[in-house]
Amino acid sequence: MPNATIVLTEGVVGLAAAQDVGLVVDLLPERALFIRAARALVVADLHVGKSESYRRFGVPSTDGIDEESLIRLSRAAMRAEAKVIVVVGDLTHSAEGIGEAERERFNEFRQRCSLPIRLVEGNHDRGARTLPPEWMIDRVGETFELAGIRFCHDPTEVSASAKWTICGHLHPMLSVSRGVRSVEAPAFVVERKKRIVVLPAFSKFTRGVRVEPTIDREVHAIVESAVIGPLGGV
Repeated sequence: MPNATIVLTEGVVGLAAAQDVGLVVDLLPERALFIRAARALVVADLHVGKSESYRRFGVPSTDGIDEESLIRLSRAAMRAEAKVIVVVGDLTHSAEGIGEAERERFNEFRQRCSLPIRLVEGNHDRGARTLPPEWMIDRVGETFELAGIRFCHDPTEVSASAKWTICGHLHPMLSVSRGVRSVEAPAFVVERKKRIVVLPAFSKFTRGVRVEPTIDREVHAIVESAVIGPLGGV
């Protein structure tokens, strides 16, 4: 599955990648970002237990969403040869969504993938004040730093900084033409002036915010198991 490689520059925007000073990261079609220097796989918005939460309120929802997400996460970590996983918010959907089935499903994931997991708390995580101890989740608060990069769930809460910040929350989508129709493709958004990267939602059971490429906004979309782009940007 083709990745896209970008450089989070510390120097002048617009220089050729080979001349830029910064961190090399890979955008993965599994809806994840990989920081090479830290061997960190970064994801956002898994919303584990969302289907169960909907069913508790009488709303029909598709089975197998969490299982698919967790299998894809373990495979992405294995393919990238990651040493740590950083979840940039909304690991779970709500405290009410963590039932026995969800606990067991995540336990099975942890048997396959025992990597350290750092959870940067998002708005949904705040409702689940405790997580099953067997999940082995390290809750690091609302912000976290690794390899010179900050992590914060909501990009609207990020102030201007010399450091790059990786966020989630918005679930960005790009409308992509496929023959006679268009599809909404999950997308990575890179805003180099603000030094922000917004990740697509890792869960496929999410609605998103439609984004458009601009001079100041670089978009990489995931289409047919490949990351295409950049669209827009300088």
